[in-house]
Amino acid sequence: MTAEDSVVYFNLNTDCEATAPAVADAALGKRATQGLAAILDAEGWRGSFFVIPTDVEAHGALYQELAKSGHEVGLHIHPAAQGYAEFCGLYGPETQEKIISEAAERFAQVMGEPPQGFSMGYASANDYTYPILVKLGFTHGMCSKPGRILPECASVWAGAPLFMHYANAHNRILPGTLDFVEIPVTIDWESRMWGGKHPQDLRIELVDAKNHYYTIEKSLQRQIAEKIPVKLINACTHNLFEYNDPGDFRRETLEGVIVHAKNITAKCGYQIAGRTLQEIAQLYVQRVPKEETKLELDRRGYLK
Repeated sequence: MTAEDSVVYFNLNTDCEATAPAVADAALGKRATQGLAAILDAEGWRGSFFVIPTDVEAHGALYQELAKSGHEVGLHIHPAAQGYAEFCGLYGPETQEKIISEAAERFAQVMGEPPQGFSMGYASANDYTYPILVKLGFTHGMCSKPGRILPECASVWAGAPLFMHYANAHNRILPGTLDFVEIPVTIDWESRMWGGKHPQDLRIELVDAKNHYYTIEKSLQRQIAEKIPVKLINACTHNLFEYNDPGDFRRETLEGVIVHAKNITAKCGYQIAGRTLQEIAQLYVQRVPKEETKLELDRRGYLK
């Protein structure tokens, strides 16, 4: 095992949306974001904060400081917070581009530069989405939820790749050769929730740390077995909980997930490093060449 191959990366992806109409609590969002950053800072790790326009406008100084300290600050989208219908996957290319470009412009006005990382609200996307993101200058992010089947949110990802890959220009379910690295959240592909519509994923507020242990272990063991070139434990959460309160259940869960990630990684013979999605995507581009997607029908059950 080379030095490069001996590292498993950990990311905490936080969707910052406390000013969205359904929540409308900017003060909570600020406390939660500060609490999350403090937890990562205590580990010497850096994370990714993806922010809707109204959140970055409400707390510009906070997000500017996070970026200066090495955390990633990227764009998050909830179209309802911009006056559109809630789910981006409902829209064709022209309207999607309008929604995302408007949000990116508002982000840049506060942060001083356009965003490169992107997180899609509800993972609501369609086959137009990835080419639009590339056109607008995004290089990486988290749009997919492998295994999710939520047509009511225009969020259907059955069969999508479990691990990091280049997005496809024509089909969101397939890997491709676009200049956009899709980085899915870590999931347990055999577990179903929400009436069978959603896999258990490494969303901090979804279950307790004990349940997350098995998802982390299972995913890492599969990545090792499949020789995934950049191994990643990708957790996610929202700035909607009291992460600044040491007694809050979600904070306790996050701290437990971090302990589990360290222990499981060490047990498997690897080191762990907490990095931003941007850093991890750049490493992926350095290590993994693009290849045209080739499909082949499984004919093992055919009679000769």
